[in-house]
Amino acid sequence: MRSNIRLGLLTALLLTFTIGCGGGNANRAVEVSGKVKYKGQPVTGGSMTLYIGEASYPVAISPDGSYSANQLPEGDAVATVETEALNPNKPKYGGKGGGGMSPAPANAAEHAAGTYVKIPAKYRNKDKSDLKVTLKKGKQQKDFDLVD
Repeated sequence: MRSNIRLGLLTALLLTFTIGCGGGNANRAVEVSGKVKYKGQPVTGGSMTLYIGEASYPVAISPDGSYSANQLPEGDAVATVETEALNPNKPKYGGKGGGGMSPAPANAAEHAAGTYVKIPAKYRNKDKSDLKVTLKKGKQQKDFDLVD
């Protein structure tokens, strides 16, 4: 009797493992690209993050305003856009006063390529951003037009 229960549990476990691992790439078969614009002009640098479910996917914005991401899962996504890393007038921190920000990561420069474009602060916040897209399997184009 015990061996039948163990065999049944082992079979169920193997079946769950096989199903769970088999479709990993099939669930991440979305490719999306487009342009990010503010007031009709390209956002010429910075980064965008796509939030799909509980996961986040960072995407660089090129100097011509274009972006491209692949190997994303299907689902509803909210996008945020960050350009302040490019702000030439951003406060400089790092003094000995004990306050301020930590130094920028070593790879921050590669994520901050382009020219600074000031955009409304709501686009930096996932809960306030109105940039949304439904991602479906295959390639798709989605332009994001930021407004005040």
